Amino acid sequence: MNYTGLNLIKTLGCLTAVTFFTLYNTYDNYSYNYSTILTFLTFISTIATPLFFVVTGYLDACALRSKEWRLKKIRAILVIFLFWYSVWYFVGPYYKGYLIQPWFVLTLLMIYCVHPLIDRLAQNRKLLIATVLTLLVLAFYYDLQALHYSDNRWFSLPAEFRLWTWVLYYLTGQLLFNPLVSAFYSRPVVAKAALIAVPFVYIFTWLYEKHFFFTLFSVERNGFILTGSQVYILVVLIIIAINGLEVGEYVQQLSAKLSKTMTGVYILHYSFFNLLIQWITITSLTTKLLTLMLTFLLSVMLTLVMLRFRMTRPLVTF
Repeated sequence: MNYTGLNLIKTLGCLTAVTFFTLYNTYDNYSYNYSTILTFLTFISTIATPLFFVVTGYLDACALRSKEWRLKKIRAILVIFLFWYSVWYFVGPYYKGYLIQPWFVLTLLMIYCVHPLIDRLAQNRKLLIATVLTLLVLAFYYDLQALHYSDNRWFSLPAEFRLWTWVLYYLTGQLLFNPLVSAFYSRPVVAKAALIAVPFVYIFTWLYEKHFFFTLFSVERNGFILTGSQVYILVVLIIIAINGLEVGEYVQQLSAKLSKTMTGVYILHYSFFNLLIQWITITSLTTKLLTLMLTFLLSVMLTLVMLRFRMTRPLVTF
C-alpha cells in the first residue's frame, strides 16, 4: 500500500466514524430516511470500524518492532482508556468515544496479547489467507443466524461484542501488507477493476440490506449497531481502489495531515457532537450536515493540538 493511499484510507476512516455517529445519534425527530444524501452517508459510514482495524493491522505489520513493542501497545491502550474513561465518569458533557467502549478496548487488548501468534501466522501467507477466509465465513454465518434466531442465547451476543469480526479486519490489514498480496492489488488494472466494482457492490449490498431484510443494523430508538461481516467485500474493494488513486499534491498534503488524527477523531467525535447539539437544533438536512462537518473539524483540530505536545500526545494515539 502506498503512502498516499494509506493516508487517504485513514482520512476516510475519520470521516466515516463521524458520520456513523452523528447521523444515528441525533436527539430529534429528523430521520435519515427522509433524504437520499443522508441515506448514502448512512450506508457508506458502515465501514468506519472495519477501516480502523484494517489500518491498524497494516500499520502494525510494517512497524519497526522492539522486544517491548507489544507491551508498549497494551500500556498505551490502557492509558487512553483509563484517561478518557475517567473524564467520561467525572465530566458530564464528555461521551464515550470508540477507544473507551468496552468491546473496542477488549478487541485491541486481545489482539496484542496474542500478537506473537499473529506474527507467526503472518509469516505463512497461505495459512493467513485461510484464517481470514475461515473467520469471514464464521462471522457471516453467526451474523445471519443471529438475525433469524435472535431468541437463541447462543446467537444473542451483541453485534459489537462479536470480537472475531474485528480480528478478521485486523488480520486483513496484516494480509494486505504481505509483499506478494500488495504487489497484486497495487497493479493499475486491479485498482481500476476495484474502482469500477465499488459502486456496483455498494448498490448490491445496500439493496440486499434494504429489501431482503438482512439488515446491517439492529434498530432501537433511532440507534444502529453495526454487525460488520456483510460489508467485508465492500471495505476491501474501497481500500484497493483508493490505494490506486492518483491525486494532486494538495490532496496528498491534506490527507497526510488529517490521517495523523485518525485515533483522536475516533475518541473525540462523540463528545463534540453531544456538545454541538446543545446549541444546534437539528430540523433540516442543512443543519444535520452542518453538525456533521463541525464535529469532524473540531475533532481534527483538537487532535492536532494534542499531538503537538508530549504530555497529551499519548492520549490520542497508540
